[in-house]
Amino acid sequence: MKEKWIAAALCAVMTVSMVAAGGSVVKAEGDSQVITFYGFSDWVDTSPFKEAYETAKAEFEEENPGYTVELQSDPWGDWEQKYKTMFAAGSPADVFMVNNPDFPAFANSGNLLDMGEYVEEGYFDQFFPGVLNMYQWNGKNMAVPFTTDCRILWYNKEMFKEAGLDPEQPPKTWDELVSFAKQITEKTGKYGFGMDMGLKELPTASLYCASGSQLVNVAGDGTITPNVDTDEFRKYVQTLVDMKDTYEPDYATLDYHDVASQFVEGQFGMIINNSLMSTDIYEKDFWGQALIPTMTADSETASFGGGFGIAVNNETKAPEAAVKFAQKLCSPELNAKLVSDIPAFQEGMDNSDFVKNPDYALILEQIQYAKQSMPKTLYYAEIEAAAYDTVVNIVLGGADMDEAIAALDEKISSIVAG
Repeated sequence: MKEKWIAAALCAVMTVSMVAAGGSVVKAEGDSQVITFYGFSDWVDTSPFKEAYETAKAEFEEENPGYTVELQSDPWGDWEQKYKTMFAAGSPADVFMVNNPDFPAFANSGNLLDMGEYVEEGYFDQFFPGVLNMYQWNGKNMAVPFTTDCRILWYNKEMFKEAGLDPEQPPKTWDELVSFAKQITEKTGKYGFGMDMGLKELPTASLYCASGSQLVNVAGDGTITPNVDTDEFRKYVQTLVDMKDTYEPDYATLDYHDVASQFVEGQFGMIINNSLMSTDIYEKDFWGQALIPTMTADSETASFGGGFGIAVNNETKAPEAAVKFAQKLCSPELNAKLVSDIPAFQEGMDNSDFVKNPDYALILEQIQYAKQSMPKTLYYAEIEAAAYDTVVNIVLGGADMDEAIAALDEKISSIVAG
């Protein structure tokens, strides 16, 4: 419902505000037109990233005489709210960072420029398919992928040895994941797999992504149909059920931060998580990393991922120049210098400091396969919440799988029907 509310607020109030303001977005400053850029100050106004933004600004202005870039930012906590309502406030930026969970509301409200109309043919081909799909709307590229991330499998090599498992052979399939988790629990008395159901998100979504399926299908005309009454979704849920005896008792309340911390403390044999940068894991020597186990040996390699995009306001008075600045921020030479995250394309990633760190080699291999559990639609959050409730009801509440999935299928149909 949040996305619908944002979409309605942005659409209704923006219309009044933009009319009152005469629809002007690019400001005049002397003989130059000012293109405004809005992001969060953790990057835009904080060293060492600040210097890179100034470089991007200077290069753009030199390459595009007659235009000046104004860099605007707020701290993350403020930006996260302000950028969602900046259109309604009557002062939208020409170019801005967009977080992928918020993308559907912006796109549905008509706030985003179709950037595919302003870039050279093949421009978007360089980006990883999964993150590119996060910023597509009805087949159109409405933002340039800026950063991305992914989840990987972390495992405790010492616990593997104690359980009689080969520490150099992590699980490659879901069946092996279940088997290894059970063996660790039985042989060591510890928790074989760290489950986090404390967030209202599809649990261990990376496993489902590695099934090759998706929660809904979206036709070329935008029609959305449920896709949960499938072998892939059933196998995914059954895998979580089969590992239930290996979970820590409070798994229903843990989030991924809790699971990461407890893994670092040696309480879990395996977890699915991100880079664990906020922990001291890299100072320890017991950990191993692996690609996300796939449904079967023949299933596609995949992981859940997110990230940020760079979007252009559809009302900008200088769309060509605004798109060029967005491209400048996502250029191979600058992208990695502007963010603490990982660029969303190979050439940008190759220029990042991450490639110099062997601890990130597996993450960089996995990240190119990162995607989400379904295409972006206005109903993304509601559908995911319904899927989350269904998984919780089955895994935690013991609900009948056939009945629960049938109910989810009907729920998704009712959501998209409005």
